[in-house]
Amino acid sequence: MSSCDNRRRAVHKGMTPEQLRDALKAKFGSVRAAAIALGIDENHLTKHWGKARRQLSVKEMDAVRSAIIDESIDEARPVRSIPWLGSVPASDFRAAEEFGGRRFLVSDPETPAGAYALTVRGDSMDLIVPDGASIVIDPDDTALWPGKRYVIMTADGDKTFKEFQADPARLIPCSSNSAHREIALGSEPIKILGRVFSYTTRDAPRRKP
Repeated sequence: MSSCDNRRRAVHKGMTPEQLRDALKAKFGSVRAAAIALGIDENHLTKHWGKARRQLSVKEMDAVRSAIIDESIDEARPVRSIPWLGSVPASDFRAAEEFGGRRFLVSDPETPAGAYALTVRGDSMDLIVPDGASIVIDPDDTALWPGKRYVIMTADGDKTFKEFQADPARLIPCSSNSAHREIALGSEPIKILGRVFSYTTRDAPRRKP
C-alpha cells in the first residue's frame, strides 16, 4: 500500500461524513458538481449524508479520497482544516454570505495559523480566481501592497475581493467582464480583512496568486 493510499485512509477515518461533504463542496462548488465529476450518482452521495447514512462503495470512496487529497501529498505534508466562513463578492461592495461550523481542507504547510476560507461569488476577478473558487485568507496580513489581492469591508459591513494598486490608491478588477470598474479608496473608511494567501478552483490544484 502506497503512502498516498495510507494518507487517504487516514484522512477519511478522521473525518465525519459532513466534513467529507464540505470538502467536496469546497472543491467542486456543489454536491451535484462533485457527483458529476466523480461519476457517482448524486442520490448516493445525498443518502450518505442523510438519515439513511448509505455506505459508499469501495470504488466510490476511493473517488472521494482522490478528489479531496492531492496526489502529491505525502506523510511530510499532513492535511489540516481551517474555518470556512462563507462567501465574498467579486463585484462592487456588497453583502456577503456568512456561516459557521464548516471546515476547509488545506495541505500547504505554510498556510497561516489563523487562516480561513471564503468562496468567491462574481466575476470581477475571474482572470485570476473564477466565480465559485475558494480563497484562503490571512487575516494577520493587512498591509496593502500593490499587486496583492485582499478582502476589504466598508463601515456598513459590505465586502469585496479585489487587487490593490497605488498612486492613486484603488481596488482594481482582473476580469473578462469589462463592466467592472476600479474602486477609488480614501472617500470612506474601509477595513482590510486580510490578504489572499492562496486559492483553489473546481478543477485545478491550489496555487498562490
